[in-house]
Amino acid sequence: MGLLAAAQGLPVNATTIASPIGDLPQVTDPANPTLIASAVGNPPQVTAQPTQWIPSSDNYTVTLINSHTAGIVTMHGQGVGSPTAIRQENDALTISRSGTATFALPTGWTGRVALFEDGYSDILNRATLLEGSFINATLLGPAVIALDVSYVDAFTVPLVCECNNTIVFGCNLDLHNMCPPNATMNAKTCANPNRDFKVGVPPSNPFQDCQGLAYTFPQDDLATKYNITGCSRQITCCIGTACRPHPGQVLCPMADGLAQACATH
Repeated sequence: MGLLAAAQGLPVNATTIASPIGDLPQVTDPANPTLIASAVGNPPQVTAQPTQWIPSSDNYTVTLINSHTAGIVTMHGQGVGSPTAIRQENDALTISRSGTATFALPTGWTGRVALFEDGYSDILNRATLLEGSFINATLLGPAVIALDVSYVDAFTVPLVCECNNTIVFGCNLDLHNMCPPNATMNAKTCANPNRDFKVGVPPSNPFQDCQGLAYTFPQDDLATKYNITGCSRQITCCIGTACRPHPGQVLCPMADGLAQACATH
């Protein structure tokens, strides 16, 4: 997740909560050593197994639904000093096809979850990410969570997240069909050629059909959402082209995964 730009509407005095990170996390930027161990050069770290699921009104609950054609491996990582995500289940970190996984984010959490198709776990430093950080939208208000889907390191699987039966961020296109040949790391991993384009908008963006809906380059800040109506304490995210598209998408996947002009959502 890049810095939440003023264009996205984040108050200029917003700060992270209970974290040593001075600004909102940019998990794809290796230049800042205080940030979460980035997918650049370091694979996501597995979240420690919890001893017990403890429901709490202070936690933010995330549910992942696997609508992909295969199992999905999830790898959790968090920023320095951040609490870890609390997993509801103590079994494998792989979500079976048509399965779900639920975890809770304690107030003060900052981090991300990497997602990739089971069987391609040899490339852990390149993956679709669900990223987030608790912030103070107002200095005296309660902590709220800012979230985004990021394809900055790579695209592995499509991901969208919804509130009130509406997709609010993410993009369900299969970007493997748009991957430049020299960016294909394997059949299910497309490295983003603009990962290191740190300033402004890149002149060429192979992931442009998801631009502004998910992070497709480091400063694609319209992809970040916070204070989402109806999702103050929980959100549901869907993995795969079978998920509903974002209403901002111009192209949508057909049954075979190839893109075509979207019908009315």
